[in-house]
Amino acid sequence: MATLQTLPEATQLLPAAPAAGSANLAARSFVYAVFKHKRLVLGVFLLVFLASAVVGLIRPTTWRATSEVLVKIGETLTLTPTEAPSHSYFQPLTPEAITTEGEIVKSRQVIEEAARRLGVQPEPGTSFAQMIDGMQLALTVAPTPSSNTLQISYIGRSPEKAARMVNAITEVYLEHHNEAYRNDQGLHSLYRQQLRLLEGQMKEAQHRLRAYLQKVHVTDVDQEIRIVNQDAIEQEKTLAAHRAKMRGAEKKLAALRALIEKTPPQIPFSEEYLSNPSVLQLKQRLTDLQIDRTKLLEQYLPTDRHVQQDDEQIAQLEQQIKREQEHILNKRTMQESEVHRELLRNAYTIEAQLADLREREPAVARGLEEMRERLRVLRDARFTINNLKQDADEKAYAFDLYWRKQEEARISQQLKNTNMVNVSVVQWAEPPTQPVNGLLLPLLLGLVGGLGLAAGLAVAIEYVSRRLRFEEEVERYLELPVLAVIPDLETVPAPARA
Repeated sequence: MATLQTLPEATQLLPAAPAAGSANLAARSFVYAVFKHKRLVLGVFLLVFLASAVVGLIRPTTWRATSEVLVKIGETLTLTPTEAPSHSYFQPLTPEAITTEGEIVKSRQVIEEAARRLGVQPEPGTSFAQMIDGMQLALTVAPTPSSNTLQISYIGRSPEKAARMVNAITEVYLEHHNEAYRNDQGLHSLYRQQLRLLEGQMKEAQHRLRAYLQKVHVTDVDQEIRIVNQDAIEQEKTLAAHRAKMRGAEKKLAALRALIEKTPPQIPFSEEYLSNPSVLQLKQRLTDLQIDRTKLLEQYLPTDRHVQQDDEQIAQLEQQIKREQEHILNKRTMQESEVHRELLRNAYTIEAQLADLREREPAVARGLEEMRERLRVLRDARFTINNLKQDADEKAYAFDLYWRKQEEARISQQLKNTNMVNVSVVQWAEPPTQPVNGLLLPLLLGLVGGLGLAAGLAVAIEYVSRRLRFEEEVERYLELPVLAVIPDLETVPAPARA
């Protein structure tokens, strides 16, 4: 059952000010629309927030590296009358100068040269020109407020690569800036062309020297000659000692063989001797003749023929007895000579040593010959190496001399160009520690965008609906005051419905 609720006085129903009533109505309508379509608002908010979070997570991280360059306008001389001294001052950095330097930094030639120096290659499916176009978009040049410095920034996917790229672009920019503002390039160009020619000659001479060193397998020819010469001397000593050892072994073997020939292989172990019967018979006959001679001397003189015959027979018997041995060998036992056997063993040992020395002698001699050949090759190559090294040193000295001359010409030219725009690096880029596109910004955008889009959809739906929701809308539409309000019984508490 509906209850009739009386409203306040008419004077209280009218708003104090139309603007305040409109603002209150708009706020109530906004809150009503949001809470009425709270599921839609929550769903749209979550959808937008999650989409922003996913995009923030999956998108590639980019890093911004920045270098600072000081741009100084040339010195300007101001002439004053004779009673006042003249003075010079540096002009402030103008927008035209900033634009000019920015165009030089972002020029295609500067970026291409920096990419070639770093060896940057385009990704598969893209050309080098497309890569340069992308690098131009990633490069920004902006002046630092209230200063004469320019900030050169480059955005990349790696902090180290971004820092290297912006430093390379800055270095190339300095070179191109000097070339762009240089008014006399004749002497510098002459030195540069000569340096290019001398650099080629120097590299060619160094290449010939390295190729020849690789061909002869030499690193330091003097050191290797000294080492090989010492090795050859040691090898000669070794070969001489080896051959002397062979000669000594041969002489020792010959002496042993002579001793072996003189030494009998067997010697008597025991001997048994008997008296010689012939000697006994001869002595018996000699005794008989001496007795017979004695008897003849009793009858004859010593000069008698009979006595002399006995003397002759006695002398012959004595001679024959002297020739005969008193004892003759009856039995003899033989055994092997220990000396002969020891001599044979020593001879066999020396023969084995000599055979070993003779087998090793060709290898030792061959090693010595190889060292001598290597020494001859090194000595012959030393002259060629010295000539090639002298040529390379002369080319390097000429290159260094011209490089110094070029630096002197460049410094002189810089002094002449002091009235031009001068550029110097204040700070080289360092790898950044924080990425440009962090996760916080997508989350904040998702939060604000989700809330705004969800509330906007709810308000739009309520705006399209033509129903009257509040007493103020009824009064505004009918231009009559509201006397009573019948509440919705489904939303009124149970005590109020009773």
